[in-house]
Amino acid sequence: MARSRHGGMEALPGAAGVRAWARRHAFSFLSSLGALTRQPIASAMTLVVLAVALTLPTALHVTLDNVSRISQNWERLDTLSVFLDQDVDENAARSLGSRITLWDEVAAVDPISPEIGLAEVTGQLQIENLADSLPDNPLPWVLEITPETGTPIPTLVNRLEREAGVDTVVVDLKWLERLDAMLDVISQLVILLAALFAVGVAFIIANTIRMDIQNRREEIEVMALVGATPAFIRRPFLYTGLWYGLIGGTLAWLIVRFGLIALAGPIADLSGSYDANFSLQPPALEIIALLILGAGLFGILGAWLVVNQHLKRINP
Repeated sequence: MARSRHGGMEALPGAAGVRAWARRHAFSFLSSLGALTRQPIASAMTLVVLAVALTLPTALHVTLDNVSRISQNWERLDTLSVFLDQDVDENAARSLGSRITLWDEVAAVDPISPEIGLAEVTGQLQIENLADSLPDNPLPWVLEITPETGTPIPTLVNRLEREAGVDTVVVDLKWLERLDAMLDVISQLVILLAALFAVGVAFIIANTIRMDIQNRREEIEVMALVGATPAFIRRPFLYTGLWYGLIGGTLAWLIVRFGLIALAGPIADLSGSYDANFSLQPPALEIIALLILGAGLFGILGAWLVVNQHLKRINP
């Protein structure tokens, strides 16, 4: 590197070029934001449309994520109800329960006596003095069995049914299977809607940029005549598309966040009525980043397409 007459180091041409490039992009970045503020009503309408379009797939994803967390808790609480023969007494029922506890497929066994079962039925039916109106307790001993995670339920049911003294094994996992199938469908729907609305965001921004180009048509043609490069003409519009996407994505996240806050109270009341402690969780940071940055990238894409189309008309 050469030294100046004052003993300092001369700036490299490459470094000067980088600084000039950075200044040009910084000017376009800030001036494009100023262009949005010069047309506040039109810009606000576009941003509202973008925010609403981005809110739907984001809200569906948040709903799917929270329902999945609830279903995981339900799966952990699944039990099998083993109804014993009517003539099985307490000692035989507890002995069978102790033996089943030793199985590798079983996490826990909870014996329920006929008296406790009748009390639960009385409470659920809200019938007073039900036990007094019955000559004998018709309920047998029941073993509530909690299987280990990952245990094949049909295999466990077959093994239980072969035990002496077992009358019926009741297990209803069909609703969980249906729920899992519904969650898979909703997950695919979220992906499809996200793709469709991403394309919609690009077209909304492209249409907005197109109208901006029409308003500045003469200015752009003059710039092209005096030698402005396509990159110079294109740059402010690309940054405008970026701003539209970033702000629209941020507004969509704020709408979802305020929606979760508004639903927090009713959800707490509902979960409290089921003696549960559940609260809606906001989207993860990576989902928020994907929403905002993805919207910005599709904004750039939409602006790029419409500006290139216009530049081809000027310089075919």
